[in-house]
Amino acid sequence: MVRVITIMDDVYAELYRIKRAKGMSFSEVLRYLVKEREEKRNILVFAGSISELDIDTRVIERMKRNK
Repeated sequence: MVRVITIMDDVYAELYRIKRAKGMSFSEVLRYLVKEREEKRNILVFAGSISELDIDTRVIERMKRNK
């Protein structure tokens, strides 16, 4: 099924930029963006779930140095 939607020119330009860069259709771009948003929201569920005692600061410092 096909639907027609109205969007602002700046939104169209951004969608078109992503479309070209990724070689996707507009539908694929919209699906990609919606899925990406859902994944980010799911990750936020874990925010604050690690206690300070569980964090190995030596590993974090090593990761920062290796950037």
